[in-house]
Amino acid sequence: MTIWKGARMRAVFVVAAVVAFVLVGGSSRSAADTTVPQCSRPDPQGRNFCITIEDLDNVSPSGTFGTGKAQATVTAFQYYHVVVQNQAGSTLTNGTLSVDLTDVTPSGTVNSTASYVAADSAPFCRQTSTSPNTVSCTVGNLAANAGTDFFLVYRTSTTPGVTATLLSGLAGFKEGTNGANGANPSTTAVSANTSLEPNPQGSVAWSPPGQTTKLGTDPTVDTQFSSLQFSVPNGKPAFKSELSEGAGTLCAPSLKGCFGQVVTSSLPAADGTFTSTNLFHLTMTFRLSDPTVPSNTNNIVVVHQPDSGPAETISARCSSSPPASTETLPCIKVTKDNQAKLLVIEVWAFHNGGWHPGLT
Repeated sequence: MTIWKGARMRAVFVVAAVVAFVLVGGSSRSAADTTVPQCSRPDPQGRNFCITIEDLDNVSPSGTFGTGKAQATVTAFQYYHVVVQNQAGSTLTNGTLSVDLTDVTPSGTVNSTASYVAADSAPFCRQTSTSPNTVSCTVGNLAANAGTDFFLVYRTSTTPGVTATLLSGLAGFKEGTNGANGANPSTTAVSANTSLEPNPQGSVAWSPPGQTTKLGTDPTVDTQFSSLQFSVPNGKPAFKSELSEGAGTLCAPSLKGCFGQVVTSSLPAADGTFTSTNLFHLTMTFRLSDPTVPSNTNNIVVVHQPDSGPAETISARCSSSPPASTETLPCIKVTKDNQAKLLVIEVWAFHNGGWHPGLT
């Protein structure tokens, strides 16, 4: 089982003496929330245990947004980090956990369209139903005063208008295997509330190994929208990824000028995740109705400000998509689609940072 270190995680539901919602970092929400503590409430002979569930708040919903060529496809992921703690002085046996996901929309709560990713989840958990969206886990035995932890990973919901995904379920232990409840059953309800990001100029995802993440800003609210696609190789740690557009400039004094908003990619991955043989693909799209968009594409370049080090001006054109690792990297591809009335600038690179189109 992979334990993802360095994650910026939000404690969503802590079943303990005091339950606190804590945002560790990386999101616009910083205020702490508090809920009523809940542990198991066994009968006089039952055993006591507590559960903590952590997730990443404000991730993006998945799906395709916009129409025609003016669209962006988002494939974002979410994790639930489950920690089970035996509070008793003896072993708990035959532990189980069953959770359901539902989506919150303006018209009400519906069955969640989040998709379970078994490859990145605990091997003793499996999806037992899609409607309701149910995953069941066999936790097994837990020694006295010991704890265990595991992950459930999902591609985020594609439900139209979704604003949050709710997790609810039941965890329990029982002595023995005979009978419906065992000798001394002990159970507790669990829940978590994951808000989905509302920012049309931003996109956030949890990016696990072995998966392809696609981030995208909303193509329906402005004359510019962007997308970022990348894969995390197996064996590399997962991380929180972000894409955003905003005001400002990275324009170099040697250029005639820059246009559009600054695009920022935040991929705090481990060294070796992105290389000349595993590039990320950034696409910046502009509507030709924007008067600042140049008509001549031959002198378009992209200014790149890495997370560390000096800025660079990218003028090398990619000969293919994706480019070969032997090409000059990073490289760009510029396409003007007069029929769709779009200017598309693609960047293939492996260093993080800010991006701003300019003119030589």
